[in-house]
Amino acid sequence: HSRYGIEDFNEDLRRLMTRVGVENEKICFIFDEANVLGSGFLEAMNALLASGEVPGLFEGDEYTALMSHCRDSAARAGVIIDSEDELWRRFTGIVQRNLHVIFTMNPSGGDWKNRSTTSPALFNRCVVDWFGTWSGKAMGEVGRSFTSRLDFGDFEAEGGFWASEEGESIMAVVESSFTDSQGGGSKYR
Repeated sequence: HSRYGIEDFNEDLRRLMTRVGVENEKICFIFDEANVLGSGFLEAMNALLASGEVPGLFEGDEYTALMSHCRDSAARAGVIIDSEDELWRRFTGIVQRNLHVIFTMNPSGGDWKNRSTTSPALFNRCVVDWFGTWSGKAMGEVGRSFTSRLDFGDFEAEGGFWASEEGESIMAVVESSFTDSQGGGSKYR
């Protein structure tokens, strides 16, 4: 609904994580960039992918209730747990094993570079699956993103190699190599 905010999202994440981590359901959660209504949404998803938890999501009575449900779930599975820390590690491990996140986004959008640096788990804990037509510019940005930390010699200036004249020339060649002769779409779909 139009008033959906971070608190609603956090409540949905609590329910989702409980289903996955306590009830042992295997769930695929599809999350589109259009659903990112603020930075808190991405921060939560990044933390969840990186560690199986979202810091501060379960607190006070919610945490106590979760631990009780986790204890019951472990007992049903015949697992003996001695401490809440072990119970929490078991819960987050099950979440990481049973929750699969599909995050869809357009790499040619303005936030691609920002998201790849501020939310690394969205990229290094996920399989990147390309579909549809990507522009030459988008393909060039992917290449730039993956090579931005490579040592290209004496390019210590602001922006490094890609900000240099030589880097920009190479990027133009990379971008044009992905554009077909009709001038429209990418050769790679």
